[in-house]
Amino acid sequence: MKTPLLKKKERIDQLFSTDVKIIQNKDVFSYSIDSVLLSRFPKFPSKGLIVDLCSGNGAVGLFASTKTKAKIVEIEIQKRLADMGQRSIELNQLQNQVSMINDDLKNLMTHVPRSKVDLILCNPPYFKASETSKKNASRHYLLARHEITTNLDEICRISQQALKTKGRLAIVHRPDRFLEIIDTLKKYKLAPKRIQFVYPKANKDANMLLIEAIKDGSPDGMKFLPPLIVHKDNGDYTDEIHHIYFGKNHRAYMYVLECADGSLYTGYTTDLDKRLATHNASKGAKYTKSRLPVKLLYHETFNHKNAAMSAEAKFKRKTRQEKLDYIAKHTK
Repeated sequence: MKTPLLKKKERIDQLFSTDVKIIQNKDVFSYSIDSVLLSRFPKFPSKGLIVDLCSGNGAVGLFASTKTKAKIVEIEIQKRLADMGQRSIELNQLQNQVSMINDDLKNLMTHVPRSKVDLILCNPPYFKASETSKKNASRHYLLARHEITTNLDEICRISQQALKTKGRLAIVHRPDRFLEIIDTLKKYKLAPKRIQFVYPKANKDANMLLIEAIKDGSPDGMKFLPPLIVHKDNGDYTDEIHHIYFGKNHRAYMYVLECADGSLYTGYTTDLDKRLATHNASKGAKYTKSRLPVKLLYHETFNHKNAAMSAEAKFKRKTRQEKLDYIAKHTK
């Protein structure tokens, strides 16, 4: 019997600027915006070797796979999280590019060649082990968020061993540890080069920090990038964050077709003309194949696929007459 893809309480989420899907479980581990931003921050090598430390459910490395053809090795100490990551690799059919290792990052040198890694990504535990006031009840989140099994010093030391000369380390962390991060990077001859502070809103304090450092790089030339603001005052994503999540060419459509037998078919697409041609070439949905030709009866435009998919689901729940009334009302 085939093993089910998802385990209890798991779901599949997608970063809509890519086709990459990630297995999540809110009780165990779910990626958040820090993972997304890290996967889009560094300068990626076109080929070579990338390592994702503290990889959790593998989101950072999987998102990064769309930016490079380099091999990506993910390493995660928690067996449950590593298992989720491995199944996400298989879900996306990326076994030839991405691999998941369930081990302590202390043992990284047994899995990758010393001084041969082009780029290391790391979304590490943010909080010192002594910070007890906000420790999460879940052991999975506890280890992911607090420096219990690893810490900043160890991450930088291991990175120094694994990176080739001029190789890069990219991390996301807390702004209140900025000076400590800079000092620790320099301790291991990792020269900070690109720094960006992330703000939840324009009038709020920064709550994230992105840093890219180069092994054995010159101490000169450190750049502070423009601030990255996540939300507008009304709570919507800013244009820059919206592009990261949904892509710059992010228009999507909910569409309604009238089939040859008079029935209606509803779907979503990012290219109306291409999708209509696909349906009429008998390569679209199973439903329309026996009801050709079809013609476009109605469509709505959205900023991203997620919104179009939601509109499609709502429209499909309507009766036929409700659908026709809706179309008549919205095409006046």
